[in-house]
Amino acid sequence: MQILLDTLSVLFSFSGMLSIVAGVAIGIVVGALPGLGPSIGISLLIPFTYAMTPENSMLLLISLYMAAEYGGSVSAILLSTPGTAAAAATTIDGFALTQQGKANKALAVSLSASTVGGIVGGIALLFLAMPLSQLALQFGPASYFAVGLFGLTSVAALSGGSIVKGLIGAAFGLLLAFVGIDPISGMPRFTFGQIALFEGVPMLTVLIGLFAVSEGFLLAESAGKKSRQSVAKGAVRAVYLTFKEWKELIGTMVSGSIIGTFLGILPGIGGNIACWVARDFTVRRNPGLEFGKGEPRGIAAPEASNNATVGGAMVPLLSLGVPGSPTTAVIVGALVLHGLRPGPQLFTEQPVLVYTILLGLLLACLVMFVIASLSLPWMARVVNLPDSVLAAGILVFAILGAYSLRNLAFDVWLTIGFGALGYLMKKLSFPVPPVVLALVLGYLVETNFRTALVTSRGSYSIFFTDPVSVIFLALSVASIVYPIWRAWRSKNASAA
Repeated sequence: MQILLDTLSVLFSFSGMLSIVAGVAIGIVVGALPGLGPSIGISLLIPFTYAMTPENSMLLLISLYMAAEYGGSVSAILLSTPGTAAAAATTIDGFALTQQGKANKALAVSLSASTVGGIVGGIALLFLAMPLSQLALQFGPASYFAVGLFGLTSVAALSGGSIVKGLIGAAFGLLLAFVGIDPISGMPRFTFGQIALFEGVPMLTVLIGLFAVSEGFLLAESAGKKSRQSVAKGAVRAVYLTFKEWKELIGTMVSGSIIGTFLGILPGIGGNIACWVARDFTVRRNPGLEFGKGEPRGIAAPEASNNATVGGAMVPLLSLGVPGSPTTAVIVGALVLHGLRPGPQLFTEQPVLVYTILLGLLLACLVMFVIASLSLPWMARVVNLPDSVLAAGILVFAILGAYSLRNLAFDVWLTIGFGALGYLMKKLSFPVPPVVLALVLGYLVETNFRTALVTSRGSYSIFFTDPVSVIFLALSVASIVYPIWRAWRSKNASAA
């Protein structure tokens, strides 16, 4: 009861509410601007949360995460350009409604579905995170190694069109994780004599570089080559659904939310896939409706699912210490900045922080509904900002953020270097998320692998006698083999 009271005092304090409101407002803008997204928004904000308490910084970031997933639908509906990859499925019916002069209805369905999805995902997080964390407290080093390996392989397999490129990215991320002081021997390794690397490659420079700076380079390259114009400019008002519309769509919203929550819990899937799965499920359930021509259910299902993945993705992060999505991997950087590591120990060491996250996600959904309803008229104009303005803003904030980490010019150059690398990776279609998640999970995988071998006196049998380890090792193998088998089957089918 005391923990709950302390949590409520944080949530409803002036600083707590300000963090949520600011996170939601920034998140809607970041999500609505094509090319940006929650990962980039959070990576840019993390350095500026250093002076905040861990609770307020988490409220700011998870609110941004939730609102950005919704914000992607604004540009998808008004411009036929999804602000985030998770809003891609919304474009089909959303822009069709806009062309019919019903932009307000499309935006109302999107906002309502996103709110329902966020609440369902938040409730799942509230009820699943603690039981899983209590189970995880019983894990030994072999089990933790297997869990971390599963996170690596599943993300590498699901974060791009090529499993080979995904695994190459994960391997590079592991190499970055090995830089610094050896956790077992205490000797420096792969530092090339740079004292600034003794603590390892700063995670935030990698995050800001790969996500934000690389996107700034891409936007600068595309500046002037294309223009975006909303067919609904000046026609957007505050949006709400009628009771009749709620009654018609609530079933679709709930089913999409359940799909999004389940897929969000599985590491590596996220809203990018969940939105299409939810839409496909809804299309199959309603064969008589004209999807693709402005059907509201074609907006409700993907929007509920992509916001539900936020709570789902936070479940493995908080309970196991394994990020469930690229954005939650970036959130790990914020926890590390405050000297914290996600996982079951967080529930016993920082219970107020954990409950602040659990309840804050639900509160952020309600705040998002209010702020988005009132701000959509001017958001219709903001989404038309030219790429050159976005690129300049991203690069300025990225450099300021990188320097503020340790006040070292070395970190700025490192960030720019990773930005150039991220730019090349995107140009060559190499997925960025496996690199970041491997960097995040590298410490967990290495230390537990070596600790398990020390415990077993060098015998690898420890990984095959621990039941939890066996289960997750099998899942790791399946997560690599399944995409290969699926690609092989698809190739044979096309050849036939």
